[in-house]
Amino acid sequence: MLAKYFLKTVFVLLASITISEQVLAQASFERAETDAGILGLSITNYGILGKPDVRNNPEGGSSMRYPSDTGTEHLFEAGIWIGALYNNSQLRVSTASVTTSGGYTRGAAGFEFTGDQPLGRRSTNPNDEFFSPFSVGEQDIIAEFSDQRRDINGTPISGHDTPLYADVRLESYNWGFPFTENFTILRYDITNNSGLYSSAATWDSVFVGMYADLVVRNVNTATETGGEFFNKNGLGYLDSLYTTYAFDAGSPDNPSINTYGAMSIIGAEYRGEYFHPSNEEYLQDEGLNPPFVDPSYWLFSAGTGVYDSPNNDLQRYERMSSRFPLDSVTTDGSTIRQQLRTDGQEAGGNYISFISIGPFTQVEPGETITVYMAFSAALKPDEFQGLAAKDDDNEETRVNLVQTINSINQVFRGEDKNNNGVLDPGEDTDENGQLTRYLFPTPPDSPKMLVQLDAGKVTLLWDKTAEESVDRVSGEMDFEGYRVYSSDLGEDINPNSRLIREFDIPGNDEGFNTGFDEIELEEPVTIDGVTYYYGYEIEGLLSGWQYELSVTAFDKGSEVFEIESLESSPNVNAVRVFPGTPVNENFGSSERQFEVGVYPNPYRVNAAWDGNQEGERKLYFYNLPAKAEVRIYTIAGDIIADFTHNSETYDGDIDWYSSFSDDPRVLPGGEHAWDIQSNANQILTTGLYLYTVKDIASGEVQTGKIVIIK
Repeated sequence: MLAKYFLKTVFVLLASITISEQVLAQASFERAETDAGILGLSITNYGILGKPDVRNNPEGGSSMRYPSDTGTEHLFEAGIWIGALYNNSQLRVSTASVTTSGGYTRGAAGFEFTGDQPLGRRSTNPNDEFFSPFSVGEQDIIAEFSDQRRDINGTPISGHDTPLYADVRLESYNWGFPFTENFTILRYDITNNSGLYSSAATWDSVFVGMYADLVVRNVNTATETGGEFFNKNGLGYLDSLYTTYAFDAGSPDNPSINTYGAMSIIGAEYRGEYFHPSNEEYLQDEGLNPPFVDPSYWLFSAGTGVYDSPNNDLQRYERMSSRFPLDSVTTDGSTIRQQLRTDGQEAGGNYISFISIGPFTQVEPGETITVYMAFSAALKPDEFQGLAAKDDDNEETRVNLVQTINSINQVFRGEDKNNNGVLDPGEDTDENGQLTRYLFPTPPDSPKMLVQLDAGKVTLLWDKTAEESVDRVSGEMDFEGYRVYSSDLGEDINPNSRLIREFDIPGNDEGFNTGFDEIELEEPVTIDGVTYYYGYEIEGLLSGWQYELSVTAFDKGSEVFEIESLESSPNVNAVRVFPGTPVNENFGSSERQFEVGVYPNPYRVNAAWDGNQEGERKLYFYNLPAKAEVRIYTIAGDIIADFTHNSETYDGDIDWYSSFSDDPRVLPGGEHAWDIQSNANQILTTGLYLYTVKDIASGEVQTGKIVIIK
């Protein structure tokens, strides 16, 4: 462990040595998304977070999407602000993002940082191409950028005449455990490198903030555009958790899910001390003035008074360094806090969110300060889902959000139980003599799972990976049992998997002591190099319908951290499955059970599983051989549609799967869905149609009829 930290220190020193050699170097703009959990946050090497075109281009990637397999976005653009009195003579603020309708544009005013390096990546997975022993999270994304350049490859940055000469290294830490999968922790190392690029100058009264256009809307279901898309926001601030949040307070989007999007300042490091309001008592005992953290808000456009948008360095610094009057009473008798929460209900919630920390008294040339922030999202509880509960915002609706912020702080603190930034007696859990952050108990590894399908039935197979995993805190193999999850019939866009069975070690005080006899295979099965020891059949399912299934593992909990049993995330190995007939190995048989068929037949438009669009219809051919040619004819004998079926590669090739399913998914080898359209994408009319299915291997053909009713 000491070697690890020594090497990491050497790495940072080497990185700083090469800065002067890269003064004129400039990296091309790059973007990446966090995907270790189910929060997809876009990160760039120019200091900009989010993806402002996601409203018009949802298929182009996430901005801050949660859950990541939905269209629910929580951010359209964000970026760090750094403000200081430069050389004791001029207030300067360098910004990565500002209020503008188009989002980031090369050379535009307010986008004052440029990339020093391509994005870096690290992973704790030994099989990942980015595996690194220095990875903090299961997935790290690293960006290095600076405000020292006045142009981008010859294009001047408008108005960027007074840089701070700040070099910034951003590291994003992400994990996929159930209590970590919906947030990312951002570490900003900010260095005063004025001496490298200009005359050395001290920064005084330094503030660091995060600008964010937090907007919660489902980009897949929203039909509104322009300002109407952005003005349904409700905003709030959790004072004790230093968190500003947003929610969809009044959109007509339906269906959608009700969520919160949030950003927090969780800590800072300044001259060897943990520098944060939560550490006020310790800092005062050490003779230091603690900083303050405060939010700020302004209207995207046409704001006045307290809601007026800051448009120059002086106004921006005032926003960073002044207390925002959240609880001031306005002329109509409400507080500003209440206005922010409710204006979105009347389409007046087009607010920008901001949060800052400071002052850092001085930052000398060559000195680095570190600020830790977090972006997160959380579901409202089940009883607050649905169109009628969108504008609800109270302690009950925020339960999951508060739990998430608490998890962020617990993960960040690691061994620092009393949150003073010092390794006190009894806190050295990993016994390495240093304060270790991001040290927390982990659930067992997720089982490796295989799905086998049949008509009305699914068989799950899984291995013993979880039983061999070691808790990173206790160093013990504390596996306890498995849980099986399934979504309910018809839950396509946002499946809500529920626990259907649990199996655990017998003879102890944990779980139900069921044992594993019911699921243990008589003989282990090895497929594609993985040995499966357990199997569980789920019967009574409807063929052709979609279900989401997963198997998790859970442990005994941790006495050291005083937490109950931890469970691997059901999202890690979750798979969408479609029960149905397997490959027909007896295609030429005269027995009826091996005849090719279609369902539903007759097919009636607006079948229960169909979408609303013509291209989202679905009819299944079943009992197909491994490889087949399928043709559909009019009763006059004209071919109107044909396709080839290959059981090894087929995973859904019509619009229904793009709209209502997600990867990974498994379809039965003997079924193939057709969208009831001709090869020319013409919608078929009511009538009788014929089909043929030819087994490519044997050349044998079966025929049948389809009735379509509109």
